[in-house]
Amino acid sequence: MAGYELRFLYDRAALLLYSKDDRHLVLGDLHLGLERKLADKGVHLHGGAERMAKQIISMAESEKVSSVILLGDIKETIMYPDAIERKEISEFFSLLNGLNVRIAVGNHDGHLNELVKAPIEDEIIMGNVAMLHGHMWPSEEAMSKDYLIVAHNHVAVSIKDEKNALYTQKAWMISNVDPGGAKERYKEFNKKIKLVVMPAFNDLITGKPVGISDEKHINPLFRNRVFDYENANVYTMEGNIVGTPKSLSST
Repeated sequence: MAGYELRFLYDRAALLLYSKDDRHLVLGDLHLGLERKLADKGVHLHGGAERMAKQIISMAESEKVSSVILLGDIKETIMYPDAIERKEISEFFSLLNGLNVRIAVGNHDGHLNELVKAPIEDEIIMGNVAMLHGHMWPSEEAMSKDYLIVAHNHVAVSIKDEKNALYTQKAWMISNVDPGGAKERYKEFNKKIKLVVMPAFNDLITGKPVGISDEKHINPLFRNRVFDYENANVYTMEGNIVGTPKSLSST
């Protein structure tokens, strides 16, 4: 079984999954079609799908990866998209045509299998790593791995600048399993498994700052105490640890 290591590409909301044999680019929450939704509110932006595709191609080439793994919420519309969004999805995947793309389905990805040729799965398991969007329960096999990588949460953090003003930026989060909560759901699991929660790849999505009052926003694995949300380590996009949801709630 291949033993993969993880490396955050901090300024790009993506990570590299690598071993001595191969390398894979992982990212999630593209929300193609979000610009159309913003336009309905009077905010007019263009070219997001092409921009994201070019960023992915650039990272895939520079990191020499064998595949690109998209962890769900490929599209913005939850159900069947309109013609404009379908065109945007088609153009995005046409640009990625030269890459080996795999998709873990997200809660916004209804009917996506009718629109793209890339394989769409509930979860993707490779060696000692399992990956899924984050809105569904992982399988027992996934819980036996060293790492469980999810998107879905749009992790962000509020940080004070030198003038003591708060600003919000995207963030990463890594959590240990909560054995008591995990036993309620799983007969067997790796007691050292770590949950890695990614920021949204789409530049238009920052996310909601983490905090212990965030019960409605967090995913089922945190909400049901399978992983320890309050004491998870939160990192900036530059890789600096800034605290935990518990400590950040008191700042």
